[in-house]
Amino acid sequence: MNIQLEIQPAFALAYLRMAAFRQGDVLRLYVRTGGPGTGGLFFALEKDEMLPGDAVYHVEGLTFVIRPGDFWYFDGGRLGYDERFGEYGFFFENPRLD
Repeated sequence: MNIQLEIQPAFALAYLRMAAFRQGDVLRLYVRTGGPGTGGLFFALEKDEMLPGDAVYHVEGLTFVIRPGDFWYFDGGRLGYDERFGEYGFFFENPRLD
């Protein structure tokens, strides 16, 4: 299944530059909750593998996967990176969650 998600090239390139990821790696995107009392949701990313049923996106040599249980969070969203903010420049926007 495919969900509607835009992963900007700058997002992938920043992970290649700043993290220990290499072209060809498979990275799983998933939703996490904030600390106690925050109730906030945010995206997280870790090195993983592709599984049947995953949504798969190939961007700048990286493969991003999302498991079906997290589709609701990412569907309709956009992942990007603003270099002006360095390591804090990663962002996720999804008008469906507003």
